[in-house]
Amino acid sequence: MGEIVMEKKYEIVTATIREWITGGRYQIEDKLPTESELMSQFQVSRHTVRKSLSDLEVQGFIYRIQGGGSFVADYKHNANRSEAHTKTVAVLTTHITDYIFPAIISGIESQLSANAISMLLSSTQNDETLERKNLEKFLDDDIQGVIVEPTKSAFTIQNEAFYKRFTDAHIPILTIDAKSNNETIPYFIMDDFKGGVMAAQALIDAGHEHILGVFKSDDQQGILRMNGFSEALQKSQGSIRGEVLLYQSETGEAKLKQQITHILQETDPPTGIVGYNDQIALVAYNAARAAGLQVPDDVSLVGFDNSLLASRLGIRLTSINHPKSRMGQDAAELMIKMLQDPLHDFSEEAKIYPPEMVTGDSVRPVLGAHDQASGE
Repeated sequence: MGEIVMEKKYEIVTATIREWITGGRYQIEDKLPTESELMSQFQVSRHTVRKSLSDLEVQGFIYRIQGGGSFVADYKHNANRSEAHTKTVAVLTTHITDYIFPAIISGIESQLSANAISMLLSSTQNDETLERKNLEKFLDDDIQGVIVEPTKSAFTIQNEAFYKRFTDAHIPILTIDAKSNNETIPYFIMDDFKGGVMAAQALIDAGHEHILGVFKSDDQQGILRMNGFSEALQKSQGSIRGEVLLYQSETGEAKLKQQITHILQETDPPTGIVGYNDQIALVAYNAARAAGLQVPDDVSLVGFDNSLLASRLGIRLTSINHPKSRMGQDAAELMIKMLQDPLHDFSEEAKIYPPEMVTGDSVRPVLGAHDQASGE
């Protein structure tokens, strides 16, 4: 019921100000009431007022001066202003220049720029406080749309209330790589659970009977990949022994390498390792070398994301592919549709990408494993 009231108020504010202008109450170059005055007059939130003013600006009825207010535009000679007006979409990811993020961001930017939409890029470093500050700034700066990768998404998303402020104000918002708890927000994610199953199965099929999974526990992707990994081991024929090592965003690579090295130096170490992503597979590779082991002769590796890192090990890493640029393009395409019709519910256009195994040279069959199994 609250959304309907919000929508009616938004329409009333927009229509009333437009009538003030076309009816002659305010002439060209006249200054309109301040946001606070409009909030008081219509008894609505600041975001409702800003949404109305933004739409009136797009339609060519007003123009705004930073810190100076809103003014009546020469709308009679500016009928095409809505087409010429440049919208801005904020893109907020955990990282920008690292790992697979440049490819995702490039996919987003290519679609937005092709439609004359500018992009404001920010990162959170997977820090909830930084995410909140960015979202607050987007609201203050009157951004027209937001594409966000939720921070520490395995937990209750701390800034979920800020996501809701965008949806309440009919400012398009969607997520990538993780879901929001708000079911009205579209998302673009991998099927991480199935990917976890596939990664573990690759090692099971190669005859590995003791497998280590190293997963990030503060992101949705890590939890889902771990759950898929665990299910594959539970459903496997025979006695497959699984081991899980969890870490969080704050865990340094040096500490993680030390932990994996210690596990590999045990009396009966795992012969196969699934990494949360290719970065962790690289850490595991270095840990194996520190333990005096060779990949894949002594220990096999499977990563996630099929990133450029997959080719930096001296061998080709077997890895689950991430759609990267394709995901970015798809997210941007939906954002463009949402900008064109901000009151429409686009939640049904969420997309889940099926995992795809990219086979490299980092998995080697355990000699005699299948023969021993069949002999029993």
